[in-house]
Amino acid sequence: MRMCWNLATAFSLTWLCLVVGCGESKPTPTEVASPATKAESPSAVAGSTATMKTTEQPAPTEPMPSDADSKNSPATAQVATPPGEPAPSVAPNGKELPPTKLPADLLEGAKLTPLNPQGTVLLDFTGKRVLLKTKVCLTRGPLEMFLCLKQTKEHESILTIDSEAYTIHGGLVALGAKEGQPVKFSPEYSPPSGDKIEVFVHWVDTAQNVHRMSAQQWIRHSRDRFHEEKFEELPPSLKIPDDSNLRYDPVNKFLIWYGPMSIEERTSLLKLSADKKYRATINRFYEEGLPRETNADFVFVGSGFSDEAENGKKYLAEGGYVICVANFSTAMIDVAVESSANGNESLSFEAWHERLPPRGSEVLVELIVSKTDKTEPANEAK
Repeated sequence: MRMCWNLATAFSLTWLCLVVGCGESKPTPTEVASPATKAESPSAVAGSTATMKTTEQPAPTEPMPSDADSKNSPATAQVATPPGEPAPSVAPNGKELPPTKLPADLLEGAKLTPLNPQGTVLLDFTGKRVLLKTKVCLTRGPLEMFLCLKQTKEHESILTIDSEAYTIHGGLVALGAKEGQPVKFSPEYSPPSGDKIEVFVHWVDTAQNVHRMSAQQWIRHSRDRFHEEKFEELPPSLKIPDDSNLRYDPVNKFLIWYGPMSIEERTSLLKLSADKKYRATINRFYEEGLPRETNADFVFVGSGFSDEAENGKKYLAEGGYVICVANFSTAMIDVAVESSANGNESLSFEAWHERLPPRGSEVLVELIVSKTDKTEPANEAK
C-alpha cells in the first residue's frame, strides 16, 4: 500500500509540474550552503534557477578549561557559534520581542508550484527543492520535533506548518526521494534510514537581517537532562558531599548528575578522588552539559499507514510527525541517530533559543534531497 501510494503521488505531482511548466530539471543545488558569514539580502537566498551564494564556515570551538584530566575525557565538547550571529529575540528586560516577517521578495524569480490550497508547500522542480512556509511555535525547551503540523505537537517542536503531511511527502517523492525504514527498538535498536534530506531555514532577525542556516544550527544536545555512568562500586576514597548534585544509585549502580555542570563544580568534584574512571566521568558530565550543536543527518523515512481510521487507512505522519529529532516509527523525516522519545528529561535535543527568532516569526524551510548516500548514524556524543 505504501509503495502504491508513493508511486501514485509521484506520478501525479510530476504530471502537475509538466502541466504548469515547472521547466527542465537541473542539477540539485546541494552545494548550497550552510551559514553565511553575514546576513544576506533576500535576493541572495531566494533564486531557484541560480545557485544560492553562501559561504560555508565551521563554527568556532570554545576552548576547554585547562586541566590535565581533559585529555582523558571521552567526548570533545564544541560550543558552536555560527558566523553572522542573529540579533537577539529577547529584550534586555527579558521580554520576547515581536515576531518577524519574511521579505515579500524573498522568492522573487523562483518558479514555484503550490501543492496545497494554503500555499504553504511549494515545489521548486527546477531548483530540486520543496519549500515550506512555517512559523516559530517554541523557542525554549526539549524537542521531539523540529517541524510539526498545525495544532499537533507545538509544545515540543520549533516550527509548525498549516498543511497535511502527505503533501510534503508527495513533494519529496516527486523530486526522486526514496523512502527508507523507520526506527526499530526490538529486538535491538536499528536507526531510521532513507535518502538524506538537507534542511535549511530562512528567517529575519529582530534587526531585520535575513539569515539562512542549516536546521541543525537551531538544535543542540539537551543540557537539562540526566548524565550517568555505571559504577559497580565507588572508589573507596570518594566521599560525595550531602549537598552535591552528584548522586550514587546503590541499587542500579549508577553515578548520576543532572543538568549543566559549572567549571567551579567540575573543579570541586575532581578534587574528591584521584580515581581515573571517576575523573573521566566527571569530565564527560561537564562536556555533555556544554552547548553542543547536533550534527545528525535527517533521513526520509516515509512514515506509514494505520488501519484504525474510520474511512480507510490513515497516514501516520498526520499526527504531526513531519521532521522529528526524537525517533518515532511514525516519522516522515527522522534523525539518523539514536534519540530518545521517552519523557522530557530523557530527550536528546533542545531548542537553541539564543539563535531563534521570536515565537510567531515566519520561517521558510528548504528541503533538498541529497544524492549522497549517507544514512549511517552520525557519531554523536550523547
